[in-house]
Amino acid sequence: MSKFTSSAVLFACMCFLSSDCNATTYYKCVTEKGTTFSQFPCDSQATAYKVTTTNVTESGPDANYSKQLNALEREQILKGLEAELRSNNHKLAILDRDKQRNEYKQKERLNHILADDDKKRISKDITKKLKLINKEYKKDVSTITKRIKKLEKKIERYKKE
Repeated sequence: MSKFTSSAVLFACMCFLSSDCNATTYYKCVTEKGTTFSQFPCDSQATAYKVTTTNVTESGPDANYSKQLNALEREQILKGLEAELRSNNHKLAILDRDKQRNEYKQKERLNHILADDDKKRISKDITKKLKLINKEYKKDVSTITKRIKKLEKKIERYKKE
């Protein structure tokens, strides 16, 4: 900083911090040693300046970040719900494959060369096991389907917001 600006800043700071500084006039004096500023005129050639102040308080822009944060949170929730939905759809596909595999295994038992008595007995056993497989499959599918419907409703609700 030059001597001129540092003196001006120093004087302005002293004036604002000082309780004695009721006057809003300051003087600029040019001497052999340089330019000085003072509350009082240093000689007859001093130039008087007036300081005008206003009580303006600067503040940052009025930004409502809560909307942005809510939007980000909603996006995160949507991503999580969509991932869970995909997971449940995969579970349904796995259940279907397991059911088909188990049914195939049960039906394969009949293809073995057996006596007629054994075929009847095994056929009854296979029928029981197939019913059990279907019952368990329907129960699991029902549970996952309900969860999928709930997730789809939540996703639609978040997408509307």
